[in-house]
Amino acid sequence: MVTWLPVLLTIWWLAILHTLILAVNLPQRAYRYDFNVFYASAIAFRHGLNPYTADLMPIGQSLGMRFGSLIHSVDTPTALLFFIPFSFASPMKAHLIWSMLNAAALLIALILLSRPKYSGLSIRMALAIGAIALLYAPITDNFIFSQRQPLILLLLVLIMRSLDKGQEAAAGLLLALAGAYRAFPVLIAGYFAVRRQWRPLIFMGVGLVILGAVTIAGLGLTVCLSYVQGMRFAMTTFTFDPADVALRGFLIRLYSYVFGLRMDGHLEVLQRITIVSAQIIIVALAAWPTYQRRQQAGLDRRAFGLWVAAAIVLSPLSWIHYMLLLLIPFVEIGSAAESQKYDPRALWAAIVSYVLIAMTYRLREDLVDPIRWAHGVRYLAEGSSVALLLGFLAAYWFAVDTTLTADAEKPGHAPPVFAPPDRTPLKSFFSALPSFFP
Repeated sequence: MVTWLPVLLTIWWLAILHTLILAVNLPQRAYRYDFNVFYASAIAFRHGLNPYTADLMPIGQSLGMRFGSLIHSVDTPTALLFFIPFSFASPMKAHLIWSMLNAAALLIALILLSRPKYSGLSIRMALAIGAIALLYAPITDNFIFSQRQPLILLLLVLIMRSLDKGQEAAAGLLLALAGAYRAFPVLIAGYFAVRRQWRPLIFMGVGLVILGAVTIAGLGLTVCLSYVQGMRFAMTTFTFDPADVALRGFLIRLYSYVFGLRMDGHLEVLQRITIVSAQIIIVALAAWPTYQRRQQAGLDRRAFGLWVAAAIVLSPLSWIHYMLLLLIPFVEIGSAAESQKYDPRALWAAIVSYVLIAMTYRLREDLVDPIRWAHGVRYLAEGSSVALLLGFLAAYWFAVDTTLTADAEKPGHAPPVFAPPDRTPLKSFFSALPSFFP
């Protein structure tokens, strides 16, 4: 412990200093991306406008907000409905509450994710990972752009805790909430489908129906259907932004670098075939180890983390702050590494991914300089997409690793004893909540 103490104190000093600097600079973000779009969208809806089709710039400018090319809402209808109460406060107060909510979600998620009894980590390693997580570039990016990925991280960690307790109904309902809120987490349902765990999928479907009905009642059917237009706007406007680390956007940009922006019909077809083929490969890489380990009782942490990474890669539009969710497989890899039962490829891929995103995520800001653009910054910025793919590879190599014959071999990972599943969905959901916390 004496050897670890100076290193641990140094990492935490850096994490605290970084967090304080970030916190001091957060208030000015109340009038910039992406909080300005959230706030202006809620104001527009309250004034009878459709946030997905109305020009939000006049509303934002009347509040002193700075707008760029993002002039329509691109949130899910459920996320829009959730944010409306914040618009009754001033932008500064709403942003403060919003930031505190996300900070609290992040803190709780990290505690639950790295708690030694739950993760198998030693106390000192859990503390070290906590500090390293606070220095993770996607977390910084999340707060700079006033995003909400800590809320999704918390929901996914709660899903894991639910499955550990054998509460599949609660897991399905929580996944429905995550999917209704940010859409792409629905892809994690592939984990349950491959393992033939139909109960969580059924309750996810029930949850989506309930949330959909509440959202339609709150916003109206016309506004909800307009979400498709909002997503189409985002996917056409920001595909060439290197901060979109999704596999789709990455491959589209690679084609543009090689063939230019204007491609004939044959190249466009080839591009689409390439994208679909690559996405199928990602699904196959996630499904195969999950299928091989499908007989494992309870939560398969390695397979679940792999599907989390796959969901980010496969999402039609993924931003750097989405990579915050890679902390789920990364913490598991760290736990295995501490016990000296791991595939070095997984650990090194995770480390390189962590370092690479730290080096490249700010290059997006340099793209406004045409001289730097001409000198290759646009290619260097693609390191963010490479970092995501490395994160996925780390999760994949960890999932197929045979060094650990079972997750139960890890400290603190004794095979769970399951009670018969509760057949009452709401009772199962609410009874699960107290068991999430230490």
